[in-house]
Amino acid sequence: MISLSRVTFLITGIIIGGSTLPAQAQTNALFTGTKTPYPAPPQQYTPAPAGYKPVFVNHVGRHGSRFFTKAGSDVQVLQVLEEAQKNKALTSLGKQLLIMTQRFVGLQKGNYENITGLGVAEQQLIGKRLLGNYKQAFTGKGLEIYATHKIRTQQSATAFLDSFAAYTGKKEYKILPDSQDTMLRFYDLSPAYQAFKKSAAVQQAVDSLRNDHKTGQYAQQICSRLFTPAFKTDAVTFSQNLYDVYCGSFSIPVEIKKHGYTPNSLDFRIAFTPQQLQWFAFINGAEDFLEKGAGRDTAGIQATVATPLLANFINTTSEVVDHIKQKDAILRFTHAEAISPFATLLGIPQASVPAVSIYQYNKHWSPEAIIPLSANIQWIIYSNGADHLVKVLLNEKEMVLPVPTQQAPYYKWEDVKKYYLNKLRSLETKKTVGSGEAVVSNRQ
Repeated sequence: MISLSRVTFLITGIIIGGSTLPAQAQTNALFTGTKTPYPAPPQQYTPAPAGYKPVFVNHVGRHGSRFFTKAGSDVQVLQVLEEAQKNKALTSLGKQLLIMTQRFVGLQKGNYENITGLGVAEQQLIGKRLLGNYKQAFTGKGLEIYATHKIRTQQSATAFLDSFAAYTGKKEYKILPDSQDTMLRFYDLSPAYQAFKKSAAVQQAVDSLRNDHKTGQYAQQICSRLFTPAFKTDAVTFSQNLYDVYCGSFSIPVEIKKHGYTPNSLDFRIAFTPQQLQWFAFINGAEDFLEKGAGRDTAGIQATVATPLLANFINTTSEVVDHIKQKDAILRFTHAEAISPFATLLGIPQASVPAVSIYQYNKHWSPEAIIPLSANIQWIIYSNGADHLVKVLLNEKEMVLPVPTQQAPYYKWEDVKKYYLNKLRSLETKKTVGSGEAVVSNRQ
């Protein structure tokens, strides 16, 4: 067991003790896809049936709002703008954008892979709400905490557990070597899934959007506002990189303020029209939908790759319900590539409608709704002393499951367990996934 590293951030202008996030994160982050800061959750929930109280929480969450994982699109945008400046080919708007990009890259430098101050706040608030909403479940029996080998998930776990500072139970931290982490990084350890991501089925659909006439048209319009006609660059690549920077700017309100900048001083919307932002978000979302969403088949590998995580949720919940294990909660911290396929595998309606045409995927599926930053899935287990119920939350919202019930969003645990065990067996889950196995317990 490895203790998670302690990371301290200056939280400026964010209310940690309540559920308020910066107005910038809540209202201005439009068309930002998987880089959308965590939205404020609902404040009211369906009361549990009479006599039932929460007794256990099974949780998996994506890391909080973050800096870029590495120097990439931010530096590439800066290089193009600086080259244009050198050639005196920037318009007045281009000069404004150059200053913004220089600031943005400066804020990223030395922080790649880390979560931001906003990411810390997101995780602290999720932890605070979990403890407050289901306090009867936290009786001191202990917590198990899992994070991937990536620093951003470990930082997220640390921030989340800030709200559990007064918790008296034992906290067990576990970080598996990356080569063995089939529970939280199954997508990296499955050769079949890695081959699928590179397949024509994915690449041709994504390329069809990148090669769409609208992409080129919008990219040229963006560049014409920033550069003089004589300056030549790959307009599509530049515009897509700039869109990525635009999305990333909403994760750093704390750092913007800390460095004495105003929010408007890093407002990359000045380079786009709303229609252009929407289109580039549509392209990015299509790739996410195909690679880790419902795709063209909800029984496809982009969803079934998550069977190790579902098997783990079933096994660990069964152990607690059957009194084999004494725990208040199991808390896992991972990445979008785990959360989205898990939601599809569960059959959550918002995550489980396939699309024949890539141009239609967004009629039912939205990356902002399924896998924003700090996205999470929680199973809340209730008991009346004899029987158990489960409520499933996606991003702290009550979900409908494909399991019969007379008291939604509460489902009999035995019905849920039976349904997903049957589903796992039908998908032949007792097989190797990368270097590990998704073994489902036969305990009934």
